[in-house]
Amino acid sequence: MELVENMMEFISGSRTATVTFSNQKHINRIKKLYKERPDEFKYFHQNKDGSIVAKLPLKWLKINPGAKVDPDKPKRIVSEEHKERMRAALAEYRNSKNR
Repeated sequence: MELVENMMEFISGSRTATVTFSNQKHINRIKKLYKERPDEFKYFHQNKDGSIVAKLPLKWLKINPGAKVDPDKPKRIVSEEHKERMRAALAEYRNSKNR
């Protein structure tokens, strides 16, 4: 059975939250933060199954629903010329990162 639990919990009035993640996106994000700022974590552990448990500052938890999508609003029209400029800029950026 594959572990699929992802959880964030905290006690009102506390300054820390405990998180458990089994999905790779969040595991990678928390591991990166732990490498950059280990002194801000109260606890970090990676389990044998690859999932992680960490106790981190509560202020790091944010609920961000993203932009509200208006289905009646017309979609932005991008010309082929503009698309090509964006493709070229992206290719140039990727090449500069690989050097």
